[in-house]
Amino acid sequence: MAYEYGSTDLDIRNPFKQVGLVQAIRGGVVSIMGIYALLSVKGLVSTNQKIQGWLMLAAGVVLLTAGLTALGRGIFQIMRFFVGRGVPTSLSKNMAKSEAHTVENDVAYTAQQIEQMLQGRKNLTFIEPTDWFSRMIHTLFPKLILMPYTYRNMAQRVVRALAMTLIGFLCFGLTWFSGTTGLSTISKTPILDWVALALTLYLIYTWLSIRKPLERSLQQNTDVTGVKGLVFYITVAILLPFGLLYVHDEVQKLPKLHMDPNLFIPVICVLAVFVAAAFFFLLFQRMNQIDPKTEVSELRDNWQESIHPQEIFINFESIVMANRRYKEVPNRVYREFDARLFEEGSNDKGHFKGEVIQETQPVFRPVEQGVGFSVVRMALTIAGHVLLALAAYWLYRTVGNLEGFEALKKGAEMDAKIMGSVGILIMGLILWTFGSIMANFALAFWAEMQFESLLVYFKCQGTYTASKLSTGTSIYDSTRSENTVVRSSLTPWLIACRVVTCSFAGFGMKNLEYARHIIEMHKSDTDLATIVAEIREFIRSRQAIAGIGNEKDLESASQIYQMNAQTRVGYAKAEATGRIEGMKPQNYIPDNTGDDNP
Repeated sequence: MAYEYGSTDLDIRNPFKQVGLVQAIRGGVVSIMGIYALLSVKGLVSTNQKIQGWLMLAAGVVLLTAGLTALGRGIFQIMRFFVGRGVPTSLSKNMAKSEAHTVENDVAYTAQQIEQMLQGRKNLTFIEPTDWFSRMIHTLFPKLILMPYTYRNMAQRVVRALAMTLIGFLCFGLTWFSGTTGLSTISKTPILDWVALALTLYLIYTWLSIRKPLERSLQQNTDVTGVKGLVFYITVAILLPFGLLYVHDEVQKLPKLHMDPNLFIPVICVLAVFVAAAFFFLLFQRMNQIDPKTEVSELRDNWQESIHPQEIFINFESIVMANRRYKEVPNRVYREFDARLFEEGSNDKGHFKGEVIQETQPVFRPVEQGVGFSVVRMALTIAGHVLLALAAYWLYRTVGNLEGFEALKKGAEMDAKIMGSVGILIMGLILWTFGSIMANFALAFWAEMQFESLLVYFKCQGTYTASKLSTGTSIYDSTRSENTVVRSSLTPWLIACRVVTCSFAGFGMKNLEYARHIIEMHKSDTDLATIVAEIREFIRSRQAIAGIGNEKDLESASQIYQMNAQTRVGYAKAEATGRIEGMKPQNYIPDNTGDDNP
């Protein structure tokens, strides 16, 4: 949807300013390293170190590109957070005529699902996990199923990475135990070093697979971790030592590594523990704030009123719900009213039914955060970007470690130089992996935004009959009113609840235009009582008989009334005295004198 300007502020502020500042600083530092690497290319080439010069050129391009990208994203996050009148995204397709031009592709529900949730007192957001591993995680953390999909997927990824890490260490421990106790013939070979290197790469791959950025549009379902994937990793971890032993004994001797891969494993363990601890601390703090109620306020009644059924729905939509707009923002209409009238044999009786689903403009509700939550979230953000900056430095250092590479002869010295550079590169890859994980996970806790709104479902059905009512039919009345009065037997069903929804904001053109999910449903007895009172007041204030509503008509009617009154008085006097031509008084008794005068 496009930015829709409104003079009334919706009180939604940019949630990314702090994380954007940290990212911009990191981008600036990495950009400087890239520029310095590019400037050093000329000196390397001039000293006949062409290979190192080309490598430094490639590293400089990579660093400068990564730095400028991070700098641009950071500045983008700091800049103005444009909030139009149409944000956030509707729960379902908005049927309001004022929003006919708006395209919302990421709606999370249908109108039928919203009706089902309100009538059934259930929340369809919290879906059941499908695979056994997800079920195990949700068994360990019962409240996890009540969290948004993004947090559930992140938790599954972290637990899966921890499980795969433990499996890798178990296999490595079995191999080490076998070698040190003499159960296998690897104690005097470099196989343990190669196994440690394989374990390092395995752990890097395991944690690298969970560094996916926040996918706001796609994360509307939970991840699936199947048995086949776990069996594959376990099988590879068990068979790897035997494969290395076969290569060493039957094919060729494994060369010495010229580096200690065991130094990488403690770094990975420390960073993995830090990531898991920080994430689960933030997750538990967030889980303690949830109140996953599915309660609604409901009215079911029967009214006998002199009103046309169509007027009930018109009043409900155009007056009752319009009075509940937030800052004059139109309500979200998920089901338009359609009072369908069905005649039963004649035009003066029949039955009807109709229903409406509307949501008021969602009001931003800041997520309650304790001091510990804010500190850990900021620490995770800073740590992630610091590690990414160190990874960039390690890349620069890897190329710088190749100094004198072309002058070396083939042999142990050259092997040591190459393996040293590879070791530095692996350390940089480790830092980049965990830095990305920390930055992406922290961003999710910055991006969550909650809203509160009133969700109303109104359904009314019943029968109606029409009859005529006439007034002013006296022989002395000069004005007459004839009205058709509709008598309706109404059975209203009204459900109202205060829903708490959440969405994960982005930055750029689609800042608050991602899917919004219902996470809490609370009773709203006050709103229900007020709505019912307004409908009843409207019914009581209606006029069944047409009247005169302006002063000119009242003045004319008064004059006519006065003329009619004077005419009736004169007529009565004349009739009483018998002075009306052709008529005799009612008490006339003829006498025998022949005089007709009384």
